[in-house]
Amino acid sequence: MVGPDDLMIAGRRGPRQVMLAAALAAVATLALTVTGCSNGASGPNGLANPAHSIYPAPNYPDVCAPIGADSSSTCLRITLQAVDAARAGEGMRPMVLPADFPQLSVPEQLFVAIDRERVDRGLPPFAGLTTQLNADAQRGASSASLPPRPGRPSDAADSEWIGAVDNGLDAVYQWMYDDGRGSGVPGCSATDRSNCWADRQIVLDRFGGSHLVMGAAFEPSADTSSGDRGGSSLAATLTANATPPRSYVYTWHDAQAAMRRGTLRPLRSIPRSESGAGIPDPKGNVAPVPDFTRACASNGVDDSARCIDAALAAINHAHALEGIPPMVLPTGFAQLSIPNQLFVAVDLERVDRGLPPFGGLIAALNENAQRGANDANDPPDPGEAYVLDDAEWAGGSSNGLDAVYGWMYDDGYNSGNLDCQHRSDQGCWGHRKGILDDFGSGPNLVMGAAVDTSGDTHRGDHRGTSMAVTLAVASAPTTSHTYSWAQAVAAIPK
Repeated sequence: MVGPDDLMIAGRRGPRQVMLAAALAAVATLALTVTGCSNGASGPNGLANPAHSIYPAPNYPDVCAPIGADSSSTCLRITLQAVDAARAGEGMRPMVLPADFPQLSVPEQLFVAIDRERVDRGLPPFAGLTTQLNADAQRGASSASLPPRPGRPSDAADSEWIGAVDNGLDAVYQWMYDDGRGSGVPGCSATDRSNCWADRQIVLDRFGGSHLVMGAAFEPSADTSSGDRGGSSLAATLTANATPPRSYVYTWHDAQAAMRRGTLRPLRSIPRSESGAGIPDPKGNVAPVPDFTRACASNGVDDSARCIDAALAAINHAHALEGIPPMVLPTGFAQLSIPNQLFVAVDLERVDRGLPPFGGLIAALNENAQRGANDANDPPDPGEAYVLDDAEWAGGSSNGLDAVYGWMYDDGYNSGNLDCQHRSDQGCWGHRKGILDDFGSGPNLVMGAAVDTSGDTHRGDHRGTSMAVTLAVASAPTTSHTYSWAQAVAAIPK
């Protein structure tokens, strides 16, 4: 076996770093000499490398979460489209993945995608993931470093680490198609090509005829590299064993069986009628049933039980139309402040659809939202401390549920949405799309909320309530909240 050196690559938002190590396990005493391959040349496996790094088309990093894990169907399907486009440049047929690929763990996704790249090029697949190799890979993922070398019975082993990836397919795209000149990999430039396509060579290593076994692990917030603090960390160990393992955690046969039941379809772009997380807009504005506006005060804040109960019933009627479970509020919701009500209602709309919640309200974003509430407008850009943000404003709402009902179910043409004056306007259902956007998951998801009880200056609502929220992904994990999702969950009846 001629195997390239192990490679350690930092995330795409920071400088890529390489860590080299010997690629042969202790069983073999033969020393390996690893040579870098020039762009467009063949690797040690005899398979040609791309002429250069391939810019993803479509540009899936702009669609998927900026930090942490993202195994949403939309993200994976658009990434698959980019993989297929890159493969087409090599004369390869489209990649076939199981329909349940989004439900697989990130390590299982990595395993399946690596095997798919190998099998489609005539190389033998890894038979499966094992408990021991997964544990070895976990040490690497947890420490954002290469996994330790496996011992016997491995004849040969390669290992990988990569940070700031959304999922297993994202990692394979970078290793297979964005690993040459222009990728930012150290040791891969116009003058130094020693490390060009080293990751790709590992994925496509021939390994000889022994039993091929793999381990993989993923930590969504373990990467501490510069520019990736709090980013994801993915590690893998690829081995050839003299004897087969006694058992597997997940196998290539499992993946093949799933593919026979159905396959994942690539996606060129997000339809205008869907949020970034792939959740469709309603076909039209949903009239509140019951009409809670008759139960609530005509002006100002109304957090009475009569008003809250009617607004909740209307939301649950809208949920039923979409096949969404009923919203269940925390005990004492009416006694929460309006900002806390807004936070809880937004998170419940996300969680009830299977989307990750925002971890909590933070002081800096509360202040940002307050500027929007005071100005009767969307909050301003919160600044460089946030890698992704969205802002919502509502005027004349009685409470947090009322505002969220408008954003979620009365946001299309002929509603109170000031950005949807015509059916074709881009702003139609824009508030709903913002709430149900793909922000990823983890401790970087934070929110701000505020109210000015008489700040609405728009015609028809003059001196009415003005409510605003800022939804964001912070550049670093955040655990200091003025009110947290954990507090809300603790108060929700079981």
